[in-house]
Amino acid sequence: MPSSSSSRVRAAAHAGSWYTGNGRALDRQLEQFLSQGPSSIPGARVLVGPHAGYSYAGPTLAKAYGAFDASNIKRVFIMGPSHHVYFKGSVMTTGCNIYSTPLGNINVDTDVIQELISKDPKMFKKMSLQADEDEHCFEMHMPFLYKVTESSSNGVPKIIPIMLSASDEKFERKLGEYLRPYFEDKENAFIITSDFCHWGTRFGYTAYSPDGEISNLTDEPDVPPGGLEIYQSIETMDKKAMEVASTGSYKKFRNYLAVTDNTICGAKPLSVLLSVMENFYQEGKNDKFQWNGYAQSSHVISPLDSSVSYGSGYAII
Repeated sequence: MPSSSSSRVRAAAHAGSWYTGNGRALDRQLEQFLSQGPSSIPGARVLVGPHAGYSYAGPTLAKAYGAFDASNIKRVFIMGPSHHVYFKGSVMTTGCNIYSTPLGNINVDTDVIQELISKDPKMFKKMSLQADEDEHCFEMHMPFLYKVTESSSNGVPKIIPIMLSASDEKFERKLGEYLRPYFEDKENAFIITSDFCHWGTRFGYTAYSPDGEISNLTDEPDVPPGGLEIYQSIETMDKKAMEVASTGSYKKFRNYLAVTDNTICGAKPLSVLLSVMENFYQEGKNDKFQWNGYAQSSHVISPLDSSVSYGSGYAII
């Protein structure tokens, strides 16, 4: 149940439904997920991972967190999309000082949040407790973050949740400018919480390419003889998004979205991160995203089916 409005603790509101609320069982499940993924990769302090229920996306999310290099990390900026409330001209952060998980509590860096609000109170605002606890995109990452950092040299890092809704290029680049100084500090990690393609009539998205070329997308998924199955077309389109994001180019990623309209729910947070990253790296340096996981909730064969895709990756900094 959501906590009372007077509390500054954000409850683990989706525990017991989207994932188990039993701490011991959850710890065992995360241990199993993480054992099947990579070991920590030095310098990997930028992550991208999904936020669906663990029965669907847990193994993929584990591949992102398995790669995480938590050494020397003191705080984590975690950016994700709003699923329940619409707003524009600002981002929303938490008004709580603790995010609760079945494994233990994670502290919010209230000092950094206040610093951001002081810099631009029109850009950075606090969400209500109800909006905070309704939103799942941050919560689904919290047990993994706790699990992989509880034994690190600095312990579990503090978090700065940043939720986006309406945005455009001017807004995203402005937000990126505010975040760049924190990105340059290697005591900070950045995490994007995002699923990939939401496909099906219930999502209002049925793009299909018989040969996997995004220039040949149609909204009528009529699979021709010898053509890709719908789920293969979805995978090809998602992996093209990953390829484009790996260039580190904000413009190329936004152009990809304009061509495909791919329903990547964290496309805006990822765009903001790319706007930060593209000016930070030296030309030609091997520092772009590495993608280490991909899955779909189901394999779409019929236009009547639906699915959500999940991808995981990291960047070494």
